[in-house]
Amino acid sequence: MRIVTKDLKDLKTNTSLGMRKQKIIRLETEVDQEDVRENIHLLEQCRTYWESLRDFRDRRRRNRRYYRGDQWGDLVKDPDSVSDDYITESDYIKRQGKVPLKQNQIRQLVKNLIGQYRSNPSKSIVIARQRDDASLSDMLSNAIEYASQINMAGELDARLFEEYALSGAPIQKIGYKYWKERNQEDVYIENVNPNRMFFNSDVSDIRLKDLRLVGEIIDAPLDEVISTFAKSRADQERIRNLYRGVYEKDLYRREGLTADTLDHLDFYIPADLNKARVLEVWYLVGETKTYAHDPLDGSYDIVDYTLKEIAQQNRDRLIFYKEQGYEEEEIPLIEAEEKYEQIWKVKYLTPHGHTLWEGETPYAHEEHPYAITLYPLLDGEVWGFIEDVIDQQRYINRLIILMDFMMSASAKGVLLVPEDVIPDGMTPDDFAKEWTRFNGIIVYKPNKEHLQLPKQISSNSTNAGVKDLLAIQMQLLQEISGVHSAIQGMDAKSGTPSSLYAQEAQNATINTLDYMETFSSFRKKRDMKMLQVITQFYKEKRFLAINGRSFEYDTMVFDPEKVRDLSYDIVVTQGKDTPVYRQLIDDTLMTLLEQQFIDLEMFLEHTSLPIAQKLLQSVKARNQEMTEEQAGVVPEDMVNQVNQQANPQAVELLKKMVKG
Repeated sequence: MRIVTKDLKDLKTNTSLGMRKQKIIRLETEVDQEDVRENIHLLEQCRTYWESLRDFRDRRRRNRRYYRGDQWGDLVKDPDSVSDDYITESDYIKRQGKVPLKQNQIRQLVKNLIGQYRSNPSKSIVIARQRDDASLSDMLSNAIEYASQINMAGELDARLFEEYALSGAPIQKIGYKYWKERNQEDVYIENVNPNRMFFNSDVSDIRLKDLRLVGEIIDAPLDEVISTFAKSRADQERIRNLYRGVYEKDLYRREGLTADTLDHLDFYIPADLNKARVLEVWYLVGETKTYAHDPLDGSYDIVDYTLKEIAQQNRDRLIFYKEQGYEEEEIPLIEAEEKYEQIWKVKYLTPHGHTLWEGETPYAHEEHPYAITLYPLLDGEVWGFIEDVIDQQRYINRLIILMDFMMSASAKGVLLVPEDVIPDGMTPDDFAKEWTRFNGIIVYKPNKEHLQLPKQISSNSTNAGVKDLLAIQMQLLQEISGVHSAIQGMDAKSGTPSSLYAQEAQNATINTLDYMETFSSFRKKRDMKMLQVITQFYKEKRFLAINGRSFEYDTMVFDPEKVRDLSYDIVVTQGKDTPVYRQLIDDTLMTLLEQQFIDLEMFLEHTSLPIAQKLLQSVKARNQEMTEEQAGVVPEDMVNQVNQQANPQAVELLKKMVKG
């Protein structure tokens, strides 16, 4: 069963599966066996790529266990087994009558990195490549911020940064769909779990320019699949036949809020009986395209005609215009050429190879909808921050267990009681209870020949340098991770100057700078795709208010006509959205206002005060009334005020503010 598509540019409605519905779609009644065989071959290629990432997924799962606190789950050979059986380290310690203690330092290190990321928020700014288009940069920057806020991108990015520390592979999907809660279509962002992703694993370019195939394993309720791909009742029945083994009722027989489903994921068969498996595959194919330029209407685009057909159109055009009296050199002819190029295509497939939807990429950026970063991709290897510190964490846990063993083996108040000292009629247990009881009294008859009183023995456990080793490992953990005590906010040693402590904290950020900059580069890639989706699918004007902040009207209203042919780029700036920075801007604006370098309207337009927008509207309304009353007469003091706005001192002060 195959979906035949027509015009991909007419796609409008989106679903949570990440695919935009096609206006003209029909499901063929007969099964195309050749198409199924081709799809099965494609699925086997995808399964091969997914299986090749097994080591990556295993290492990620181990990193997650250590991050969560399950740090004694590695397998070791069972020394008591005659065969080569394996048991977990936790079971081996429990077998010896001890509790597998651990001190989860990894969690604290990652929380500190996430705290650094959250405490230095960044924002994407659009930069127009042409000076004449500079006024539109604020509008596009505002559009990115609007899309980020409605998608709660701040929370998504924080959790994705956590994934980045786990696996080194942050992945997000950017598309366009209908939002039920907002009752409108809009851009959407979602985090994608690396366990469900597959791609050609021979990539080596850190920019992923050599990515040829990428896809995702999707498990969704059958109703959602039907609502996405079916266009009629007949289509609904055909899709139900394709997923005959899926229970439509909500059944869930596994434990909830666990990672078991993802840890034991199968490529073809979903773990949940009430979920339908859909495989989304994006792949590059080479095709010959015909590019044609028609001087008659100035168009230059890809056409569906061959060069022979275009040549026939030119002959027909020559005949027509010659009959109208035009000379041959005056007749505008179509210029065309063929180019062989690679294009991205997408297929939504069932596990049995049936096509639910296929076509060229519907996005104007002409790529897949995923934003992917693989860190560090050194010789093709990818790993996360946690993997660097697992060995130190394991050694810390072993030293703690060793101290526990030594303490349990030492004497702790052992009572040595000679047998002839225990009174008649009293058992050793009674003697021990009376010995430890408050105000207890033990009456006995002393033996004149062997006068030996009970003796209580207590001894300190042998140190053997364990505490020193533990301190060394804690220090090594900080040095290897790059998260030092200064950046964690720990108290400085007595006598440490504040300037030195601040310098240590600043130097500590250098060790984590590579992680932060790589994630910032990922966000730039994500925001560029998000902006391209916005400019493609925002067909009408939209009011993009951002938290009631003060913006000019032109930047708060997205006008698709103004950005249709705009050439732009994105720059991600760091640390420009913190409370300290906003306070600095407000203080600077207040100084300029007090010194009459700016007027009240300019102050309210640029300040971040919560009441600025409402107050600015009131001021503009009052000025409008005064202007109408004065009937065009401009007071002399207002002229002087306008002249003061061009004061060179104000310009210098603004330059210092920007630099500092």
